[in-house]
Amino acid sequence: MAYIGQVLKNPETGWRRYDDANTLITYEGDWRIAESSYAAYGKYHLCAGKSKIRFSFVGSKLRIIGGTHKGWTGTVYVEIDGENCGTYTNYNPASYGEYSILLYEKNDLEYKVHNVVLHTDQISTLDALDFGEPGGLVVPIKVGDVLKEPQLGWTRFDDTDSNFHYSGAWGISKSVEYYGGSIHFCPENNKLATVEFKFYGKALRIIGLLSSSYDVGQISIDDMPSENIIYTYNPLKTQALVYEKMDLKENFHTVKLSGLSINFDAIDILKGKLVPFKQEKTKVSLYEKESGKIFVDDFDSVNPKWLMSPSNSFNDAIKKGFLRMNHSADKDVMLLIDKPQSNFAIQVIADYAPTKEGDEGGLLIYQNEKNKVEFLESYSSNSSQSNKEWMAICKEDQWDFYTKTDTFFDYADNDSLAAKRIGVVLKRGTAEEFVPLDINKIIMTTSNMLRLRQLYENYKVVLKDTADNILSTNIVAVAHTGIDILLPSLEFEGIIEIYDEENELIAKKQATFYGGDMYCMGSSLQIKMNSEELNTTDPTNLGYMVNNERIVKMTIVNDNIGAATNIKLSIQQYMEKVGYTWALISLDGTSYSNEIQIDSVTAQSTRDFWVKIVKDTNFLAFEPIYFNIHLKHN
Repeated sequence: MAYIGQVLKNPETGWRRYDDANTLITYEGDWRIAESSYAAYGKYHLCAGKSKIRFSFVGSKLRIIGGTHKGWTGTVYVEIDGENCGTYTNYNPASYGEYSILLYEKNDLEYKVHNVVLHTDQISTLDALDFGEPGGLVVPIKVGDVLKEPQLGWTRFDDTDSNFHYSGAWGISKSVEYYGGSIHFCPENNKLATVEFKFYGKALRIIGLLSSSYDVGQISIDDMPSENIIYTYNPLKTQALVYEKMDLKENFHTVKLSGLSINFDAIDILKGKLVPFKQEKTKVSLYEKESGKIFVDDFDSVNPKWLMSPSNSFNDAIKKGFLRMNHSADKDVMLLIDKPQSNFAIQVIADYAPTKEGDEGGLLIYQNEKNKVEFLESYSSNSSQSNKEWMAICKEDQWDFYTKTDTFFDYADNDSLAAKRIGVVLKRGTAEEFVPLDINKIIMTTSNMLRLRQLYENYKVVLKDTADNILSTNIVAVAHTGIDILLPSLEFEGIIEIYDEENELIAKKQATFYGGDMYCMGSSLQIKMNSEELNTTDPTNLGYMVNNERIVKMTIVNDNIGAATNIKLSIQQYMEKVGYTWALISLDGTSYSNEIQIDSVTAQSTRDFWVKIVKDTNFLAFEPIYFNIHLKHN
């Protein structure tokens, strides 16, 4: 019995030899034919670079014959029926060129047709192929051949498999001539039909019907360029190989096949399987359900809500967008405003950098002259930051104080006081080096958290700044449908991204967020009249009737990043107020009914409709007419 590395000028008994020049062997790469009197039949194939050799054979035993040389380094990989079946090399450190060498042997295969691929990125040679008798090379399966059963290593999936996602103008024909007894086809030649699926494997074949009745389809795999599938053929062939894609990376792949006149009978996958197809998830919007903003003053002018004491210590003309507080010799300088009744947060942004002991200023929580809480900034030799930000959060009469040293606020202190007013204080004193306190902005919100609702457990919420830097990552807890996340500031311009449990981005919102804002994941379809959104809680005045009727044009506004579909608009009774009239609704302003349906409003677009109110009976009452417009959609 021969051994690896042995010279085999001729096949051993029981083996059949095929020369490397046989037309049933396919070479891919920069191959050349070299001559040597020591080679089988005097010639051999040689390639110095990336290459492949393909062939099919029937049998159970295979030997690869080639050359060796001390300069021919590298490894050749053997793949049989999609399986990795070892390697061999053309390298021999003691050889200056030997030929007809047994490089590889496989003798435990099932006696069937096998498909072989030999591939490498380095040196490869082929002198001959030996097969155990009665085996030998066979014509490989090619596009256009009838393939009633999958070859060894391949698995077939019928067109009725639930993991195929069909859309468009498909029909189903049943016959014993088709694999599994059925085939999907296009009953008309002018309407698009599409099938999409996902599989794991390293090669794909599509089985279909070749006939003069069909035309050309387009197939795309992952991000690769689309290719044509030619279905036209005469005479008719059923269960034919209409498409083949080899040499895919062994991984998950997504396929889309579409056309006006195509068919689909089955697929074969090499060393893999069909997996559940998930359509690309439609991104939804985050819309603002509730605002947390109470009050924002950027001091472009002086708001009369502020109490200033003493008034002559204030100046808004020195720096644009700032209110300056100057020290007073004998009393504290105070800027105060009424405290909100419920829980809230206040943030002060100021330009203030004391340079001398005793120069102090900051937040003021005020009940009266004797009862107040001060959170003060003072001189620090370690501080070079002139921009100061202070924050206080009030829950009932409990106060927590924070100061910002970096991106987020740091907790500093707490106190308790039933306050009536809040604001800023600059402590008394007029030493020569005392500096004024310039207030840039004061923000009041319902809290310092951003509330996100209508989520699912394990969803990931990412907060970013406008430069796309991640500031925080938060996970929705189990059995929760929302999450509160900390904002860097009570007024923050940034980005919220929401990812599902598979880490796919499903919602994104860039906005100026305020502490206490509530954003919900879903649709933010709006109905507007004269560019103003209809009120969802209080009545919107539609105007007066003329000649016993009133027609108003309204607009559906879709500011989502995805289309809204199957939209239904209807007129509904408002509470118990039927009134003395009724309202109807129309898509074109001519045909009116109680309900209209709109198939789709694409992302960032609008659709007009009309509402007509008709006075049916001449009642003398002047009570307003009330009705609801009900909006429902996917």
